[in-house]
Amino acid sequence: MMADYSRYKTETLVKMRDRAYEKYCAETTKPQGNWGDGMRLAKLPTLSAWEKARERYFAIDAELKRRKKVENEKL
Repeated sequence: MMADYSRYKTETLVKMRDRAYEKYCAETTKPQGNWGDGMRLAKLPTLSAWEKARERYFAIDAELKRRKKVENEKL
């Protein structure tokens, strides 16, 4: 389920998208351990923080694209 970002101003969404992208990149480049860690610990590492950052970034970006499309249709 995507969050609803329609209540924010466009300028605020742009700033939020930039911060969300930085968080997404930080989570993407964060080391997750070696290949054998999952075998030794008998469980796989969870990527929930990465998934949350990714979903937030994509949701904000989708709202900004929707607004741009609506703005172009008005012209």
